[in-house]
Amino acid sequence: MLDRIQEKTNQLTERAESYLPSNSKDRNLGITKTENVLAFGAAIATTFLVRNALQAGWKTTFNRAPPKNPASLEVDWKDALLWGAVSGAVVGMARIASRRTSSSAYRAYRS
Repeated sequence: MLDRIQEKTNQLTERAESYLPSNSKDRNLGITKTENVLAFGAAIATTFLVRNALQAGWKTTFNRAPPKNPASLEVDWKDALLWGAVSGAVVGMARIASRRTSSSAYRAYRS
């Protein structure tokens, strides 16, 4: 039975890979370790800054602190969902932008 499961898993993996571009297996092709570490550091710093800015904006807008734990039963659904959506989207976009910008700057510096 385990052999059948493994065989089906392999078939599904091969089928999924057929839909992907041939170079998608190594998404970091051409990116050095140094560049990756710098981009990661920039993303962490950006996440910290953006999160603090979002918290300050929430406090200014709603005159109360944002939910520390949106899953808590003491937090209203509206606040939990709003904070989760806004913070997740904004922090995610900022991290992507910082990684791309730091990688571009690193490559320009290396050239």
